[in-house]
Amino acid sequence: MINLIYLDDFIIINFFIDYIVIYTCSSILKINVRKYRILLSCLIGELSIISLFVSMNNYLLLFFKLLLCMIMILVSFGYNDYKSFVKNTIYYYILNFLVGGVLYYFKNNGLINYLYYLLLIPVFMKIYKYFAYNLKNNLSLRHKVTIYLNNGKTLYLNGYMDSGNELIEPFTNRKVIIINKKDLKENYYFVPYKTIDNSSLIRCFNPKKVYIDGLGERNDISVGVINKKFKGFNCLLNYKLLEDK
Repeated sequence: MINLIYLDDFIIINFFIDYIVIYTCSSILKINVRKYRILLSCLIGELSIISLFVSMNNYLLLFFKLLLCMIMILVSFGYNDYKSFVKNTIYYYILNFLVGGVLYYFKNNGLINYLYYLLLIPVFMKIYKYFAYNLKNNLSLRHKVTIYLNNGKTLYLNGYMDSGNELIEPFTNRKVIIINKKDLKENYYFVPYKTIDNSSLIRCFNPKKVYIDGLGERNDISVGVINKKFKGFNCLLNYKLLEDK
């Protein structure tokens, strides 16, 4: 009975901590993550219970935990490029060490029952987020972007505010944001644009609406589609959006 209670506690605590850590990490890095991906990642994290029943040496145990964490990060945040994956992993481990270290301190010093500590985790995460945001820059160029398509589907993207993108659709004065999604069944039209060394046309459509984290819901946006992969994000925001902030 004692072992079963301990096992139940371990599963609940581990799941709760994983969820808080991943959610906080996505908020700090401004990564648009669906909740079901976080839940799935937390369920994968429960596989760490295997280490309680299977004998492993220190090296094998370390490899097992590292592999499990990397899978959780990929499930939660996906994969854009190596640099982004490494950054996501570093932030994830920093948060894990923060939570684990404080929990270990409370448990060893008998300051508080570690079960009640679960209630304090969101407080510690809020404090960490506050300092992390101030260190990074309150005027972050990264934004979560949600595009509601006319066919009823929704795109969840990670946007970057690019000072080089001030493209305006000439007939309706809509601000053009750029994505690299393909095969979207929308009513397209072409918008002329110029770069430093040439001019061309970009394929655009008008979405039902767009929600940008920090900027709110927008109905003055056209979406341009190109066949180019961005590094660390998949939506290039229009810098003129900041003028209406």
